[in-house]
Amino acid sequence: MSLTTDELPRLASPSSIAELSELMARAHAENRTVAVFGGGTAFDDHPPASTPGLLIDLTSIAEAAAPRGGTIRAGAGTRISALNRFAAQSGQEILADLPLDRVEAGATLGGMIATAATGSRCLRRPRLAETVQSVTTVAADGTIVRTAHGLHPDLDGRDLRSLVTGSWGTRAIIAEAEIRLTPRPATQRFIWIPGDEAAADLLVARRVPDAVNIERPPGSPAATVVLIEGDTDEVEAEVGHLVDWVPGATPCGEPEWWGSRARLAATIGVSVAPSFIPTLIDAVDRLETTIGYPLQLRGSATGAFELGVGAPGSEPGVATRVVLEHLRSFGLHFIAARLIHAPAPVWDEVDAWGPQPGRQGLVELKSLVDPRGFLAPGRGIAGV
Repeated sequence: MSLTTDELPRLASPSSIAELSELMARAHAENRTVAVFGGGTAFDDHPPASTPGLLIDLTSIAEAAAPRGGTIRAGAGTRISALNRFAAQSGQEILADLPLDRVEAGATLGGMIATAATGSRCLRRPRLAETVQSVTTVAADGTIVRTAHGLHPDLDGRDLRSLVTGSWGTRAIIAEAEIRLTPRPATQRFIWIPGDEAAADLLVARRVPDAVNIERPPGSPAATVVLIEGDTDEVEAEVGHLVDWVPGATPCGEPEWWGSRARLAATIGVSVAPSFIPTLIDAVDRLETTIGYPLQLRGSATGAFELGVGAPGSEPGVATRVVLEHLRSFGLHFIAARLIHAPAPVWDEVDAWGPQPGRQGLVELKSLVDPRGFLAPGRGIAGV
């Protein structure tokens, strides 16, 4: 890409951090809003944004260094699938678990960090944010930044990694990161268990499984699927123990839906305490009967769920509003619910975010690092 032209383009694809810095400096000087993208796998997971003055494709910043010391460093545009293939050459894989459907669709390292993506195996694996060793970013004015102090002097002492993880590109642009790897497990085995009653006990089992996921398909009862991974002998012994210990437990193959997000016409992110999961499932059963729309609940026994609403291609606005209002009627102490995926008109028909107790702090942080509001306006959590 050449930056020698007098006019800044509307779409740019820098091939280095230096070029990205120059683009941002010029956009800042011309008062242009900026949005970035990698694999585009989370574009629909936020309210529709207005067309930016400059759209930056980061997939050309994709150089990766050879794994060293249990970590790998790569450009933000590097595809996660490519990183895992690279790491596999030395018998390793990315330590954090990530949503498989996004990985298969071409999600990039920067996009996964910016959206704080997490997958199914969150019980024994850390979240991606906890595995980021270092990060290089480009600020709204084009400055290349490697510490939070570089974004603003008042942030001295803050961790740059935590500031940009889950920020959806609203505080700085992630340009490069170093993340931790782990040895690839020798064996993975799955166990199917009817209902959700066993899920809470499995969280405190003698050997906590690598994943305890609950799937409640539209119009069907919930079931629990457990993943055990590790050394072959250890895995086989634990599978035998669970089959003997848990009523109805049966070894099974990897479910077709494993590692994928719940995506119907609209999707609501739901967080509950593990003890409240049976109440949530009961509420979903009653809501599906009441509104006549298919509902699909999928998530971890830790309490992080996605609730799909409506058949694909349907107009789920009214149903989504009813579901959100009902879930929020339990109170924020029991259930937190926000819209995370929907057709564009639905975002205007519902209260997408719900109660936002920490919003003022997000506003203040945004005003420090991007006072003119150039970076990904409206894309952050709670619309900040």
